[in-house]
Amino acid sequence: MAGTALPAVASGPAGAATSAPSWTAVASSPIAQDTTGSAMAYDPATGQLVDYDANGFPAPLTSTWDGARWTVHQQVAPPALSLGASLAYDPASQRVIMVGELIINTAVTEQMWAWNGSVWTQLPTPDPSASPAPGCMTAGSTGEIFAYNPSDASEGTAATSSHTWAWTNGGWAQLAPAASPPAGICLGMTYDAARHLVVMTFEPESGTALQTWLWDGATWSQAATLPAPMGGDRSWTAPVSFDPDSGTDLTYLGDTNCTSISPAHGFVCQQTDQLWSFDGSSWTQAPATGAPQAGNDFAAAYDAATHQYVLVPGIVWISGSGSVHNGTTYVHAAPGSSSATPVRVFGADRQSTAVAASKLAFPTAGSASAVVLARADLFADALAGGPLAAAKHAPLLLTSTNTLDSVTADEIKRVLPAGDAVYLLGGTSALSDAVANAVTALGGVPVRVFGADRFGTAVAVADAMGDPSTVFEASGTNFPDALSAVPAAIAQHAAILLTNGSAQASATAQYLTAHASARYAVGGPAAWADPTAIGIAGADRYATSQSVALAFFPDAKGVALASGATFPDALAAGPVAGASAEPVLLVPSSGALPEPITAYLSTHAGLISAVHAYGGASAVNDTVLAEVASALK
Repeated sequence: MAGTALPAVASGPAGAATSAPSWTAVASSPIAQDTTGSAMAYDPATGQLVDYDANGFPAPLTSTWDGARWTVHQQVAPPALSLGASLAYDPASQRVIMVGELIINTAVTEQMWAWNGSVWTQLPTPDPSASPAPGCMTAGSTGEIFAYNPSDASEGTAATSSHTWAWTNGGWAQLAPAASPPAGICLGMTYDAARHLVVMTFEPESGTALQTWLWDGATWSQAATLPAPMGGDRSWTAPVSFDPDSGTDLTYLGDTNCTSISPAHGFVCQQTDQLWSFDGSSWTQAPATGAPQAGNDFAAAYDAATHQYVLVPGIVWISGSGSVHNGTTYVHAAPGSSSATPVRVFGADRQSTAVAASKLAFPTAGSASAVVLARADLFADALAGGPLAAAKHAPLLLTSTNTLDSVTADEIKRVLPAGDAVYLLGGTSALSDAVANAVTALGGVPVRVFGADRFGTAVAVADAMGDPSTVFEASGTNFPDALSAVPAAIAQHAAILLTNGSAQASATAQYLTAHASARYAVGGPAAWADPTAIGIAGADRYATSQSVALAFFPDAKGVALASGATFPDALAAGPVAGASAEPVLLVPSSGALPEPITAYLSTHAGLISAVHAYGGASAVNDTVLAEVASALK
C-alpha cells in the first residue's frame, strides 16, 4: 500500500493474440494404471472439469482441472464405484450427478452421487428396474439429465426395449421415442447448446461405421456417419463434448479396429488418434500434429472455463506386450498471449488506495449515486458492502472509526452530489457519530446499515439491497476466501453473508431460510458451514481465488490483482472489478506466483487486455507483477 503519489490508473490498450489450436502435453494424470473406471464432465456451476477414477489408488479419486494441473479432492467417505461410472451436469440441481455400479463379490448395486464442487453426497439408491444401467449421460435438451444405456446382447438387454431415460424431479423416467438407434452401445454423449440437441456417438452391433444420433427432446434421428475406421471385436471409445467457443461437438478416436489375439496379450488395435468436430450436419477432422496416443477407455471433455479440450489417455493395446498406460494429460487449445502489463492503483495508505479505486471507477466529479463507507481496520463490514456499492452505483471508501479521514472526505466531496446517501456500515462502534456528523457537514445524507454483530450487519446490507435471493457465503472470521467472492457476487446480483468459520451463523441461517433460493459457499470453511450450497473452494487462498475466477469469469477481458496476505487493497478492488466483470486474483506480496494464478493467466492470456494491481510495492512487489506479465506472454 505504500506510495507517495497516485499514478495514472487506466492502462493503455494491450493487444492479445491467439494462435491455431494444437496439442500439448501438460501434466501427469492422477489416475490409475487401469483407466476403465475414469469418467469426466464439465461442471458449469463451479467452472470445474471433474474427473472420477473408480480405479484410483489406494481409493477412487476425484480430481478437478485448473488448466495446467489436476487437484485431487480428499473425502472421508468418497464414492467407491467399481466400474462403469457416468457423469453429467444436472441443470436443475446445479450438481454433477454420477451413476455407477458397486460390485462386491458377485452382487451388483447401482449408486448415484451428487458433486457440489467440494464433496460428494450419495443420493438414494435407484431401483435397478426403474433406472438406466451406467451408459451415457448428459444435460438434456429440456433442462434435465438425459441418459442412454447399452442395448447390445452382451449387456443382457433386448434391442427392442427403450434405452432412453430422463432424470427429473429426483427420479428416472423411461422414455418411449418414436424412433431409436439400433442394437448397440453409446460411446459418447453431449448437449449441443448451439443447436439445442443431444448428440450421441454410437457403435451398432452390426456395421462398419461409427454412427451419430440426435435427440431433439422427443425422438431420435440419425445424422452423418463419422468417416473413421471401425471394426474388430472390441467396443471402442468416442467421448463427445460440446465446445462453446467453436460451437461444435468434439470427439476423439484412439484405438480402433481392435481384435482379440489371446487372453494373455489382450487386443491388437489400429492407432487412429484423430480429433473430429461436428457442426450439426457433418464431421470435420482436425489437424493431427501432436495428437496423443489415447488408446482405449480414455476420458476426454471440453473445459469451457479454461477453453481447452482435455484428454486423459487410457489403455494402449500392443501386440506382444499387452496393455501399456500413458499417464500424461493432453490439451487441445489455441494458446493466447497478451501484451498487457500490470498498472498499479494505489495510495499512501489503505484509505488512499480506496480513493484511487474510486477515481478509476468514477473519473468524473459527481458521477456516483451514493457512497458506501466502512471502517478501515477490519474487513467484515467492507466485505459485505462491496455488492451494496455496486448496486447503488457507489464507490467503497474506508475511514478510521472515530474520524472521517481527510483523503476520504475529499473523495466524498468530489464523487458525490450534495444530498445523496452515504451508507455507513456498522454501528457506532464501527463508525462513530463523529464520522456521521462529518458526512452531514459535507452535504451527504448518512444512512446507517448495521446489525448486532458482523453477521447481522451483513444481513442488514442484504436487506438494503432488496433481499436478493442469490447469496454468496464466506467466512466472517478470516478474510482471504471472502475477498474473492465480492466481484462474483456483484456479477450475480447477489449479497454476501458471513459464516462463523466452518459453522453457520444464526443471522445468516435465518436469512437463507427466508430469502435464498441460490447459494454459493466460497472457501472451505463456508462450504463446511453450508453443505447445501455450491462449493467454490481451492486448496488455499490463491487456489480459491482462481476457482472463483474460473466459475464466474471464464471470459474476463481484464483482471484485478491484490495481496492475499492483507485485506484492504482487495476490498477496494472488489467493487471496481465486479462492475467490469473481472475477477480479483490474490497474489503473494513477494516470491513466486502461485501455480493456480499462473494457470488462470496463461489459459486466458488471449482474452486479457488490462491488468490492475491494487496497492503499492510493499503490498505486491514488482517481482510478482513481472511474473504476472510473463504468465500472459
